[in-house]
Amino acid sequence: MLGVIGDVVQDVVVWQREEHRPGTDTASDVFMTRGGSGANVAAFAASRYPTRFIGCVGDDLGGFVLGRELTERGVDVRLQTRGRTGMIVVLIAPDGERTMYPSRGASEQLQTIDPDWLTGLDLVHVTAYSFASGSTPDAVGAALPVVRAAGGRLSFDVSSVGLIQHYGVDRFLGLVESLRPDIVTANADESELLGLTAQGQPGPALPRLGGATLLARAGSEPTRVFRAGRLLATIPVPPVAVVRDLTGAGDAFNAGYLTDLLAHGDDPERNVAAAHALAARVIGRAGATEK
Repeated sequence: MLGVIGDVVQDVVVWQREEHRPGTDTASDVFMTRGGSGANVAAFAASRYPTRFIGCVGDDLGGFVLGRELTERGVDVRLQTRGRTGMIVVLIAPDGERTMYPSRGASEQLQTIDPDWLTGLDLVHVTAYSFASGSTPDAVGAALPVVRAAGGRLSFDVSSVGLIQHYGVDRFLGLVESLRPDIVTANADESELLGLTAQGQPGPALPRLGGATLLARAGSEPTRVFRAGRLLATIPVPPVAVVRDLTGAGDAFNAGYLTDLLAHGDDPERNVAAAHALAARVIGRAGATEK
């Protein structure tokens, strides 16, 4: 089973019909969707491979709806309840680029995870957001060795340039080293900032990942797969007819890659092709959804 531990929030997605007009109205379409990088991965993955999601929501209507929505998508949902459910306002420019205003709420209040929730997990995916603030970093940090001891693997998403800058590059790299992930996934800006890549080639910090696989995404440019410090494969991204909303594109990529890896074994070109195909289904729709 694939396990995902992380954020689950309500996304308020605003599709701007025109460029931002300060101090007055900007014509827009507004959607309420499920969000949170971890929850998105679980929602995309569950129809492709058995998936469990572990997170924290508020004791409120938003938390109830999010839990039900994940369950309806086939996710094995394990939620703690406290505080208020998180929310993110996502502004989508006409070219599809995102600006996000997050309030993580209960997602940063995860506490000690029931060991039973960690049983049977062949691979666990976590994001850097889970190490940002509150009690969640300690809860996730304590859970991962339990999964490791049972033979499970770890996937880690770098998540955010802003989070790296908040941490500091060296401290963030230290966090990654301490987690000892088997898979690290990052977009071009994140991997370049960390020094994992440099103009598409191995960067000076790449050896700090040890033998891990780095999935270096680059939007419409080819995804590069590095392993044990060397370039293993370069996989082109097929053309996409409509790019309207990049929300959840990286989460869909991760879900596509991880489920194909678990279902069919380690084949970087096949696994990444599955990741590209799922991401392509998402970027023409509002929010992190493929339907």
